[in-house]
Amino acid sequence: MSTSSTNGFRRLRFTDGDGTSYERIFSAEYNGRDLGTDTFVTEGTHYEYTIVGDDDLTLRTMRSEGGRRGGVIGPRDDHVVFWLTKGLLEMHFADRSRIIEPGSAYIASASEAYQFESADTVYNGLHLSDAFLRSVGDELGYRLPSGPLLFDQQDEAVAQREPLRRLVQDLAPALLDDRVVGPMRTALNRRLATVVLDTFPVRDRGDDIPVANRLRDAIRYVEAHAADRPSVPEIAAACGLSQRGLQDVFARTLGTTPNRFLRDHRLDCVRRALLHAAGDDGVTPIARQWGFTNPGRFAAAYRERFGEDPAATLRASRAAQPEMGRSSWRVRRAVAHIERHVDAELTVEQIAAAAGVRPRRLQQLFQEECGQSPMAYVRALRSAARRNTRAGIGGRA
Repeated sequence: MSTSSTNGFRRLRFTDGDGTSYERIFSAEYNGRDLGTDTFVTEGTHYEYTIVGDDDLTLRTMRSEGGRRGGVIGPRDDHVVFWLTKGLLEMHFADRSRIIEPGSAYIASASEAYQFESADTVYNGLHLSDAFLRSVGDELGYRLPSGPLLFDQQDEAVAQREPLRRLVQDLAPALLDDRVVGPMRTALNRRLATVVLDTFPVRDRGDDIPVANRLRDAIRYVEAHAADRPSVPEIAAACGLSQRGLQDVFARTLGTTPNRFLRDHRLDCVRRALLHAAGDDGVTPIARQWGFTNPGRFAAAYRERFGEDPAATLRASRAAQPEMGRSSWRVRRAVAHIERHVDAELTVEQIAAAAGVRPRRLQQLFQEECGQSPMAYVRALRSAARRNTRAGIGGRA
């Protein structure tokens, strides 16, 4: 099914259920050009591919279950930013290979060809035209290379805050609305393009430092000096931005101000300390460690962010079973589920269901109590298992 409107707006859906061959996805979407070759899908694989958007930006989903699929994607006119919510994807470029697991957003630059193979994957992403992305960069005053526009991946300090995914979730209802076309859609597309340019570093710019790297440095500086409550001029100086530039990139990419970001990070640190508190320390000494000297204002800010009093957090922490550590029972249940099924295909949704909590709340709890996302914990367990396996093989040799 497809529809079209202003600036090439279209809504497409391909599925094995209606007889669409897997190869047709490439030939139809890329107007018959030889961008997708050697495509294959194993027998018994069920797939559904949807596309909604215009010539500048499209939202896409691919659900492929019950088998494997793959092929070669050649250089094209758009950059692909995506994240998996399920499954495993292997990507082989000319100079490197990557195994993509559910978690942070990944970018494939328009000019880079790659071979891919996946099994039982659910994929969400957006495709941004190279010309549109360059025009947004020019409007922002970015120095972009005249040759191929190549991106590096997000730094972990930025990726763990998921600015792009959060923005996509906020804008999706409008972007999926057939009635939002023309200047209205272009404005939404531009917001997404801006966050891509702010969070994925652009390569080959000589001595010019990408804004994405400056944002990374600002976040890391706040994290390292949060207890000292650095000022906006100090943060700006540490990352090489003007105060106005710092304010702008925080507003458009993280949806906040540097001061609010610093305060929220300090509150997160207090909550983590309360959840892992040992001994008889009360709330006030812990709050003071992170620069909160007014108990009333601190308690109000804490309630606003977490929906409970800090004293309630501390009581819940101390009520946790000693042998299970200081994590909440929902996180403990999630961890137990992960450890039992670490070799299986795991998604945030499955882990959240096992823990009896919504996926977004599970993400928040893991960040607060474990300092990482649920899928990062899964990846760490799998990496440890692979290291142990290699060590065992080496020992036997």
